[in-house]
Amino acid sequence: KADNIFTAQQQDFRLFMNMPLSLAGMITNVINIVVFLDSEMRTQLVNHFLLALSISDFLLLLFNFFFNIFPVIATMSSSVALQDSYPLILWYAYPLALITQTCGVYFTVLVSVHRYLGVCHPFRAKRWVSSQPVRLAIAFSILFSIALNIPTWMELEIAPCHSHQWNQQLRTITLTALKDSRLYLLIAKVIVYTLVMFLVPFTVLIVVNIRIIIALKQSTHLRSMHSSARIENRSRILQNFQLLKASKYSDVFSKFSKLSNVSPGMKPTQASLKGGLRDRSVTFMLLAIVLIFLICNVIPFLNNCVEAWRIYTDSEEAEHVMDKEPQAWFDISVELGNILISLNSSSSLFVYLFFSSKYRSIIKQWLGLQRRTRVNGVALTTAVAAQKALELGMFPEEAERRERRRSGLGNLRGGKGGRYVVGRPRLASTGARKNQMQLMLITNRTSSQPESIDEAVEDEFNEID
Repeated sequence: KADNIFTAQQQDFRLFMNMPLSLAGMITNVINIVVFLDSEMRTQLVNHFLLALSISDFLLLLFNFFFNIFPVIATMSSSVALQDSYPLILWYAYPLALITQTCGVYFTVLVSVHRYLGVCHPFRAKRWVSSQPVRLAIAFSILFSIALNIPTWMELEIAPCHSHQWNQQLRTITLTALKDSRLYLLIAKVIVYTLVMFLVPFTVLIVVNIRIIIALKQSTHLRSMHSSARIENRSRILQNFQLLKASKYSDVFSKFSKLSNVSPGMKPTQASLKGGLRDRSVTFMLLAIVLIFLICNVIPFLNNCVEAWRIYTDSEEAEHVMDKEPQAWFDISVELGNILISLNSSSSLFVYLFFSSKYRSIIKQWLGLQRRTRVNGVALTTAVAAQKALELGMFPEEAERRERRRSGLGNLRGGKGGRYVVGRPRLASTGARKNQMQLMLITNRTSSQPESIDEAVEDEFNEID
């Protein structure tokens, strides 16, 4: 009967709290998986880790359902098939749940380390972090999780048992001699499990995220100092640009302003502002994921410490200390720990919705609230070529000076004192002017292009949150 296997409190915790949370979490993780498989999300490497984390969370909730919840449903039912099948399902679900839990822990660590490199060591991250190392890190985490939990397949076994209730032979699950071995429990559960599943990942996550927070504070301080320095020189720069605007070459100088990413008021461009906000938003999103992970794993960590103490101390002494009432409280703590693990695996969708504008945009496109806009690669390339042709055609001296710089011949001498004197721009040949006009016409026809070529290039090739 169910009363002989699960207590009433265990049934309530698993059926009325853990089961709804697990089912909802599986739905949210399916949404996460589909979103991160979108072509717009796969351009950023951190989303590869988040995709792997969403898959592991989904599988963890699935195996958790068959490991913790399905046996309760089976033992409470009057179906012989369910009561005969749940031991076999539990035998598979138990090690698979531990494997996916280990994967989720180390995917979270990889996400934090990846962001740490991007925030604290951006130049090294550009050299080291590419698609190939990311795939290798994910594959290594999966193989490590499988290897670590291989012994768990040998902790349980299925044995036939005659049921007096049904007057027939049914399958039951029992502990093996390995699970009863105190030496195995001491090594596998006390030392290895505590070290690999709690101490190492907790230490790495705490240290890495503290460094990220410190770097964010320093970045904010440097931004404020840079803004104040810009304001001091703003009046002089404004006067120069006002003089330039009064000339008939105002469109030329406006073009120079866009090419150098500097506006007349020395304000950052919209693209640079979007890039900075996007980068900080991704960082805060990952910090929130790690914070939820740490909070939800506190009670499981304490439960593991109690289990380790019970294994390490003499069994009779542990049974004496863990009397009926303390044991009941410990059982409740174990159920709460399982619920928190399910909560951690189910809550990531809300973090992504809150912090990631790209995630919200894809969800809106699904719901028909927003139209998907894609950058035309051919039009973008044509526009960049038109910009280059226009620049080189209108300023041949500037093009020659750049070519001399590349070849190491030094700066072009011109004007008084070796300065470059801006005169009337020389027009290119008739054929060159014709090519320029054709390119400009092609560019004007691409109505889907952004207002600024530089913003389009940055939006196309920059990281997408």
